[in-house]
Amino acid sequence: MLEENKMRSGMRISVDGWVFRNSPNGGIARYWSELFRAMNSLEANVRYHVSLPPGSRRPPHVRTSRTGSPGAYWAAWRADLFHSTYYTHWPRMRCPEVTTVYDFVDASFPLLHPNSAGFVDRQLAALRRAAAVIAISKSTRDLAIELAGVAPSRIFLAYPAIAEPFTQSLPTADAIRKFREEHTGGAPYLIHVGHRKNYKNFRTILKAFCRMAPKTDRHLLIIGGKDRLDEDEIHWIIASRLMDRVHFKRHVDDATLRLAYAGADAMVHASLMEGFGIPVLEALACGTGLILSDIPVYREIAEGMATFVEAGDADAWAQAFLSAVEVQPAWREEVLKRYTWDAAAQVHLKAYECALK
Repeated sequence: MLEENKMRSGMRISVDGWVFRNSPNGGIARYWSELFRAMNSLEANVRYHVSLPPGSRRPPHVRTSRTGSPGAYWAAWRADLFHSTYYTHWPRMRCPEVTTVYDFVDASFPLLHPNSAGFVDRQLAALRRAAAVIAISKSTRDLAIELAGVAPSRIFLAYPAIAEPFTQSLPTADAIRKFREEHTGGAPYLIHVGHRKNYKNFRTILKAFCRMAPKTDRHLLIIGGKDRLDEDEIHWIIASRLMDRVHFKRHVDDATLRLAYAGADAMVHASLMEGFGIPVLEALACGTGLILSDIPVYREIAEGMATFVEAGDADAWAQAFLSAVEVQPAWREEVLKRYTWDAAAQVHLKAYECALK
């Protein structure tokens, strides 16, 4: 009866806005922004209210209040569910909790430690406490069951998807030619998109590129990440005489990123682990080839559509960079049909219903 009443009157879901302050341009923030949009387009009977810490970027398609404000307290007090964006816990919340799990990099690679001290304990506690858990890939779901002991009956699989403008028709040949001329002088290039922190294993990409560069005319275009290249990375580029063939753009808008994907010979990612891989889908949607590390989640989402390389083998990466990369038009249509934000929103509704039982 309680669940029926909530569904009839509208579920009120309080969301912490942690990721909109700490990683406003990252994949998790995009996931949440697209989820809010999809829920609105479905006209689902769900009312989100996001409490934003100071300095946060405001997400679209959702009501927000500043953390600590009367509006935030009122929304939290009235909430039917609390949904955390990144394993936070509001101890005074009396309603059930839902947690989304993205990856287990810290638990799997404690030496790399990409998050703060105590993160693994906080993550596992959030998963064990949750009335329902949402995983963004089968690989992550399986690890949640294994590492956190989450019961399979309360974990739901909601794949991320592709957003505008990457779902638009492919850019014209003229637009791609102009992009190449502006950014690489017209030369063909490989592209790396996103953060380059330790588990991303970007240095293997850079080492491999420096080794293979004398044998090809390809350039390397690096887009994203909070910081510029490290001093030793710059040294490798200088020592290899590649200052004019490695290009870095800290941030570009999505329209420019779409052109960057479409103009590339391949997108390259050598991650040791990922929870999913939105850039992989974006690249495929832009008709771009893929050279990826041979990890479970990349096999899960791009099997048959990518060249896979052992993550730490720089020689194998260098060889892959010299080779032609296959792309088939059917792959674009396949990922656009397989991964949609509306489907992800439907899974969230099922998870919320489960949490309220």
